[in-house]
Amino acid sequence: MKPSYYNRELSWLRFNERVLWEAERESLPLLDRVKFLAISAANLDEFFMVRVGGLRTLQKVGSRTRDLTGLTPGQELKQVRAAVLEQVANQYRIWGTLLEPALGAEGIRIRRMDQLSDEAKESLRMYFIEHLESFLNPVAVDLKEPNFRIPGRKVCLLLHVGPKGGKGDDLRHVVLSIPNGVPRYIEVPDEESEDLVTVEELIQAFASELFPGETIHASGFFRLTRNGDIAVTEDYAFDLAEAMEHVLTARKFSDTVRLEIPNGTPNALVASMQSLSDGDAQSVYRVSGMLDLSGLLALVGLPGYENLRESLWKVQPLVTATRTDSIFELLDDQDLLLHHPYESFDPVVRLVEEAADDPNVLAIKQVLYRTASDSRIISALIRAARKGKNVVVLIELKARFDEARNLERADELELAGAQLIYGIKGLKSHAKACMVVRREAGRVRRYMHFGTGNYNESTAKLYTDVSYLTSKVDYGSDASTFFNAVVGRSQMLGLRKLLPAPTDLKKRLLRLIAVEIEQAALGETAKIVAKMNSLQDKEMIDALYRASQAGVEIQLMVRGICCLRAGVPGLSDRIVVHSIIDRYLEHSRIFHFHHGGDNCVFISSADWMTRNLEKRIELMVPVEDPACKTKLISILEVQFRDNVQAWYLKDDGSYGAAINSDQARFRSQEFFAKDVARQVREQKEQLQGVLELHVPPKAKAQ
Repeated sequence: MKPSYYNRELSWLRFNERVLWEAERESLPLLDRVKFLAISAANLDEFFMVRVGGLRTLQKVGSRTRDLTGLTPGQELKQVRAAVLEQVANQYRIWGTLLEPALGAEGIRIRRMDQLSDEAKESLRMYFIEHLESFLNPVAVDLKEPNFRIPGRKVCLLLHVGPKGGKGDDLRHVVLSIPNGVPRYIEVPDEESEDLVTVEELIQAFASELFPGETIHASGFFRLTRNGDIAVTEDYAFDLAEAMEHVLTARKFSDTVRLEIPNGTPNALVASMQSLSDGDAQSVYRVSGMLDLSGLLALVGLPGYENLRESLWKVQPLVTATRTDSIFELLDDQDLLLHHPYESFDPVVRLVEEAADDPNVLAIKQVLYRTASDSRIISALIRAARKGKNVVVLIELKARFDEARNLERADELELAGAQLIYGIKGLKSHAKACMVVRREAGRVRRYMHFGTGNYNESTAKLYTDVSYLTSKVDYGSDASTFFNAVVGRSQMLGLRKLLPAPTDLKKRLLRLIAVEIEQAALGETAKIVAKMNSLQDKEMIDALYRASQAGVEIQLMVRGICCLRAGVPGLSDRIVVHSIIDRYLEHSRIFHFHHGGDNCVFISSADWMTRNLEKRIELMVPVEDPACKTKLISILEVQFRDNVQAWYLKDDGSYGAAINSDQARFRSQEFFAKDVARQVREQKEQLQGVLELHVPPKAKAQ
């Protein structure tokens, strides 16, 4: 009998297979295929740091805890390794047999040093001396008592150096890691085409310049991935900011979870690399080519090759019939539902920026999880605090791999006078919420933003997300309660609209599913349509199974991890699971319950993962405005029509392309881009025929 669930890690690896498949899709332009290959490699890096790192830690302490499918950490690691070996072999097959030759045919060639002319080699030697030599830090290491920790996720060169004719103890081991700030690919001088060499090959070729009077007897490349699943022990962390700095330091020197070595590396070097890494045999991964395929992203933006990239879809600005530049005036009259990145994220940024400069704004309260490196939102919050406004920021220092950036900006906010809350003990703060409190005509009014994505202007151009902006009283009252509870560590009681985790969100979802089951039992229409990044929580999956068995029709759009088995007779006959992999990363969470015809629709910061529903501060927000609700339902309907970039989950856990030869080609992301552009064009045309009275500034202020 097959288990009722899929393993989380293996499900994630299947997601990455779908990303990798885009690199094989011949209908995509060449550099876009290279981009997807690089993304699949970068994804695998993070998978090893977090998921494999966590499993290795559990195995190390002797944990026998079993996952949904009954596997122990050791058993999971064994299956993960087998799946990763297959996936990595596929990555290098795609690169070596498909993409690299195709790039070469277009004039972009990555050459080996022994393929270059003497003149080109000499020019590159001068480049090495002028631009690289002073950056390099050769470190002699002792294999018996290592005095140097190899940096993670960097291509490194191991050298055996000594006198000419030396061997054995005459030779010393030297490690050269590729420094930050140097390009991955170096253009070959005096070549007509776009010939490139990797910086590591260039360094290897001229490393002897660093050791005058000595000989390099052997050299080879390797790359480590270290365990990034290191957390703060909050019971002992009196200063969370300082504790996170210790975590960042510890992560640099944590255990090795993967050692990548190119095939053909001499055995003596391999043995030295393993000694230096402290990795066991299970951490070694041999690859058939250059290390770090994520570095191929550097090729994607090469100038002059626009024909090898898809044309961009223009992000559309907000156009409204009110002709107002003020986000406050706009939200006085209507709610706003934005579908990013097709519709600009700028109104969300404007809400904070306008609030910072508006003398009538009294307070800004916001949750920050991940932010842009040069965030306009944080700059606006700093400006608001300096102007004496009450700025309260719940900043999550435990946002994995964004800790350093958040620490840096947290210091700036605090110096400006903002009140900072460094997360909640035992819980990550993952909610996406902002509230602006403004004095208007002798009363206080609140303006809110709730979203499915982070306050990050950069990723807002790359991820599909939803923003909901409103000034409705009930939402404002709930937002005040939410922020007061977070800041004051009190209970979130009396909420009328917002559903927070870990207290109410999961209970409400389970109740909503139960209502659909009740409707089905009465012979009424019962349907659930939900879009999320991941589905892993056993209680939620079991509830969906019960709903399916009761007759509820269920459509799930799950981009990544899905531990639910779809379409299994007697278990999940009425559950269909799709996944879309396309130009933008699908990131929005939208839930639609038929609810006896009431059509309850929500957006959320939370996936249906146990960690989100029980171990994080999250929000699920009902969207009741008729136009906004209709728009969300339409987004779901459009995505389930996709037969170009969509995949469907089979009952054996594999995925098939959702292609129906009887249907016309339909790509949902392309549809959204064109449809939003059409709407903006029509709105602009309508506004051209509207005459607006000029209102003097003083009259506006009254």
